[in-house]
Amino acid sequence: DLKQLNKQIAKRESGMQTIFSAMQDALLVVDSNRRVILTNQMFRKLFALPEISIGTPLLEVVRDATLDGAIADAFRGSESIRSELTLDDSQIELYAVATRNDAGELTGALVLFHDITELKKMDQVRRDFVANVSHELRTPLSILRGYIETLLDNPKTSREELSRILGVMERHSKRLDLLAQDLLTLAQLESANPNLQLGNVDLPSFFGEVIRDWEKKLAKKQLNVIVDVSPGLPPIRADRARLQEALYNVLDNAVKYSREHGEIRLVARQRDEEIILSVSDDGIGISKEDLPRIFERFYRADKARTAENIRGTGLGLAIVKHVAQLHSGGVEAESKLGKGTTIRVSLPVRM
Repeated sequence: DLKQLNKQIAKRESGMQTIFSAMQDALLVVDSNRRVILTNQMFRKLFALPEISIGTPLLEVVRDATLDGAIADAFRGSESIRSELTLDDSQIELYAVATRNDAGELTGALVLFHDITELKKMDQVRRDFVANVSHELRTPLSILRGYIETLLDNPKTSREELSRILGVMERHSKRLDLLAQDLLTLAQLESANPNLQLGNVDLPSFFGEVIRDWEKKLAKKQLNVIVDVSPGLPPIRADRARLQEALYNVLDNAVKYSREHGEIRLVARQRDEEIILSVSDDGIGISKEDLPRIFERFYRADKARTAENIRGTGLGLAIVKHVAQLHSGGVEAESKLGKGTTIRVSLPVRM
């Protein structure tokens, strides 16, 4: 009967409203006169609106030229219209499509809004990364190509000049090799399955092993190294090889930016359920402006830190950050120009 039918219709409408309310995208439906027929909670949140009465003219609710244009284009054609609009700091993708009755007559339009802010940011990061890789490859390749042409054009190059040229070529070929290794490492760390080989890592022996590996580089600048591990510190559950990779990168920075006869401190402390590994140097330091960005890929601080003789790949600290995050930890840095830098890696005692 009619009563039962109305109940079924009301139930169906309630079910549809539940679906619309649960949608992660914003939804707007207007009639052919651009009066609001339906909105969901995400639409009202997106445009910071209160409840909207059915039949309210859209212009009284939202005034946006991009939205108006998309609805107008949808009314004129049979295709869905895609457009983008900016709301505050958000980038919104919208799709508008005309709605028609069984006779093919225009009844209105349905518009879906999807927040693509993070996608845009990721796309920009990808573009920056590709541009940076291209730049980092171009410089050593150009130098190598230039010297190869010089040698081809001058087969009687003196032994002294030849030795100098080969030295430069070797240095830049090593730089290319380091870049390739770091890119491969970063790709592995950022993959969906980084495959950590977890085991118990005893920090005193781990630090000792790292220092032995770095003896020559430390001795070359006559650096004094102090290892300070809290007594009774428990072993941490970690991938030893990845952790070693992270510490090598931090130590590499400390050595590169330390002055001769400087001091480097390796410290391990427990803070609640975390182990904090820190590497401190008394080198040239990092400016306040550069400090928040040093863990970004290819980011390099001021020119004093990027002189040719201490140039790196620009990926070392990004690798450190990824290793820490894969272990459910984090990284932080503090520094003062002319005073030195401390890099801290925090790791949970148990993963």
